[in-house]
Amino acid sequence: MLRKLVSKDERTTILVLASSTNAVLLLGPFGGSMLLKGDAFPTMATFQHEGRNDTVFAPWLYRDLGACADLLGCPEALGSTHQFEFDSGATGPALSMTKALWGGLMLQSKVEVYFLFLAVDKISNLDVWSAFFDSADSDKYRAFVHCKEKQCVQQMAGSPIVPVPTVASYYCTDLVSPMNQLLSYALSTDLGPTNARDKFAFVSDSALPAKPFEEIYHTLGERDGSDFCVFPPGEWADLPNPDGEGLEVAVKVHQWITLSRHHAERASEMWQKGVMHNFMSYFKMNQLGWNNMLDNNFADNRNWGCLDEFWYVTALYGTLKKVHSEGDQSIELPEFTGSPLRIEKTAGWQGKCDTFVIWAKYMHSLGRNEQQNLMLSLDPPSVPHGGNWARPGWWDTISTKGIQAIRNSDFLFVRKFIDKPALHEGGDFAAAYAKIVIHDIPANTAA
Repeated sequence: MLRKLVSKDERTTILVLASSTNAVLLLGPFGGSMLLKGDAFPTMATFQHEGRNDTVFAPWLYRDLGACADLLGCPEALGSTHQFEFDSGATGPALSMTKALWGGLMLQSKVEVYFLFLAVDKISNLDVWSAFFDSADSDKYRAFVHCKEKQCVQQMAGSPIVPVPTVASYYCTDLVSPMNQLLSYALSTDLGPTNARDKFAFVSDSALPAKPFEEIYHTLGERDGSDFCVFPPGEWADLPNPDGEGLEVAVKVHQWITLSRHHAERASEMWQKGVMHNFMSYFKMNQLGWNNMLDNNFADNRNWGCLDEFWYVTALYGTLKKVHSEGDQSIELPEFTGSPLRIEKTAGWQGKCDTFVIWAKYMHSLGRNEQQNLMLSLDPPSVPHGGNWARPGWWDTISTKGIQAIRNSDFLFVRKFIDKPALHEGGDFAAAYAKIVIHDIPANTAA
């Protein structure tokens, strides 16, 4: 039998296919619940909320409430349409199900974090990542990798990280194809309900977790939007507006972004439709002669960078129009952690940087920032190689004190590490890293 439930504020409707005589409790998004009589599990439910429809397989809606009068009271008649209202004093099944209504749109599953690795021939320090995922509840995450080479796929055998089918990719000009392959594949594996607070975190093959799993999980799950680590404005791309009024500007971010479910779904769909595939030619990226880093300034029409550093922000938010060449503007961006975005020549890092990356050019030039804070906390044996204007720095040696500094930093992930770096004190790097970071045992007791 199809039953229709309408919340008293008329914002939420639940259509339930069920059949008839024991108590079944249904809840609408933070606004309602209703008892149905049913001796079988409901099989399908459609949640209608402010113009959005979601139909899901819904056996989990069934609850045997026993003395239902203690919760909401049993209606005497159950016609085809009923209004419903959640009793804020309810306990037991009603309360526990209400907690599951995360996001305010529909009955949803537990938040999941999707770890999306981009790799060439391997994921460095896979033993550390295996320990990280072994420490987690399996229903809180999924992990996928796009491998460029076959040996990378072979490396994943027996690990919790699932390879996705390989697509063509090209350094700088198109790493977005494998990134969106990861998104598409991760989204296609969703079965049953999803959660609006799910997160899709892109992870480098040379990165390591900087926090225990539960801390990363809760940090990402509690944020409403997406995390973009925005470069200083001198790195942004700009062109004169065709009408002569200011500039058209594309914001440059680190490749290692974390997307909300909403943004992940939109980005995957937009890439498939061909949106902004011509970004590199449109902004004339990397086409002018290079004359040292002094040429890379805000509003100079000299644009440098890679597609993966621009495409997601540009596709999801568009370019910035009619920007003044002197800057001194700001713009609110919805679902953008750290909004508003400041458009000014002297601005430093903005947004939210989940992954530590060492860019020598910006390490000391823009005042104290999260990157510099971590660098200053490292002991001498743990200071990484500095890199250059084109490539970030890297670690091949680190001490347990340095690993502890990473654990204590503001970052969720950190790169670049070579595979199997040396531990300064001697011993096994992976074991020491797992103890200090993943199992949260302080360095002075980790041995």
